Amino acid sequence: MKLIRSFLSVSGFTVLSRITGFIRETLQAHYIGVNIVSDALGIAIKIPSLFRRIFAEGAFNVSFVPLFSQMLAKDGQKTAMQFAQNIFSFLAIALVSLVLIVEFFLPDLIPLFFRGLTQTPERLKLTVSFAKITFPFLFFISLTAFFSGILNSFERFVAAASSPAAGNLFIIGALIYLSPTLDSPGYALAWGVLGCGVVQFLWVFVPCQISGLFVRPQKPKITPQTRKFLKVLLPAALGSSVVQINLFLDIMIASYLKVGGISYMSYADRLSQLPLSVIGIALSTVLLPTLSKSIRTKDIQSTKDLQTVSFESAFTLSLPAMISLIFLAPFLVENLYAHGRFKVDDIIPTANTLKALASGLPAYILIKLFSTCFFANRDTRTPMIIGIISVGLNVTLNLLLINPLAHVGLALSTSIAAWTQAIILGVLLVRKKLFSFHRTCTRMHAK
Repeated sequence: MKLIRSFLSVSGFTVLSRITGFIRETLQAHYIGVNIVSDALGIAIKIPSLFRRIFAEGAFNVSFVPLFSQMLAKDGQKTAMQFAQNIFSFLAIALVSLVLIVEFFLPDLIPLFFRGLTQTPERLKLTVSFAKITFPFLFFISLTAFFSGILNSFERFVAAASSPAAGNLFIIGALIYLSPTLDSPGYALAWGVLGCGVVQFLWVFVPCQISGLFVRPQKPKITPQTRKFLKVLLPAALGSSVVQINLFLDIMIASYLKVGGISYMSYADRLSQLPLSVIGIALSTVLLPTLSKSIRTKDIQSTKDLQTVSFESAFTLSLPAMISLIFLAPFLVENLYAHGRFKVDDIIPTANTLKALASGLPAYILIKLFSTCFFANRDTRTPMIIGIISVGLNVTLNLLLINPLAHVGLALSTSIAAWTQAIILGVLLVRKKLFSFHRTCTRMHAK
């Protein structure tokens, strides 16, 4: 089945990106360890990453890709590319404005949202310094998501799937070669993150130009298609990025913990991202444009097959991954992180945090799958409402668990909220008859 081949292709490059990501994380642990520098970097990187997951990989993809894919199928490439060019103009203006505003107000915004940092002024100062370097990463990575969406809609997945590996290699080079020359290795990583965004952007921009998929800035116009895009943008932002919002809220609350709490969560989160990216993001990347086309052309049989294979793949791969991460957490942390400035005493706190995050792994992936099914049917409102409920539950659990379990309690809150969100989304999909588990397809694959 073409979905499986595309999924395996994207997954393969995603594995490569995560391998290079592990090397990057190992070097970060070696050069920086767990201290005020790693805490500051955890926040400075998390801020643009949150916007990236919400507006670039989240809202933008789930609102732009279905419309673009449907226009390709119905109206042809020329009309679809005109729509893309118009959206590109809006996106570029919004990104430039956002980056400039946030850069100017960062010294006020960081202590406002991460009030716990004010207890350690040096950590606060480093966070502001690092964030000023890393935040423009959002501009380049959002444009990367835009051009990746175009390539994916034409079922050209390789460039977009391999771009993170290229970006990670740039960060690795920055850590190795810049760390000895700067005041702190933290600055080497911060500059590496910014350079990573530039590399990833060029990695997908150039293939678009080579393929004749030209997009140029123009005066943006409010067209019916643009209105439709903007109408679903905000609901899609909330509905598709709840796990990331919850993790960001965890970091905000973790700023009140002693030095190292943020770092434990950051290191554990990056380890848990491997199966989430390989299975969940790869699956939703391939499924969204394909499912949108089958729904638009009213191919009921293809829609059922796509949903069934996606569900089977998500659950049968994520459950063993969850069990492996839980049981191997101390081993993974010790062998990947415990050298250089990462101390032996930091292994168990990081491993326990990883166990708590990993317990929600199947839920994180099912959320992506179920949300994609809603988005492909042009329903962004339902995932948004359920997402708001999930965020509220996560915050409540954070406040209840932070005192007895510290950083582990914050990670566990995210997992519980994710399972709640996944179950509700799944039940509503079945009730709305937007998801059908096709048993015939299951038997075919079993044979």
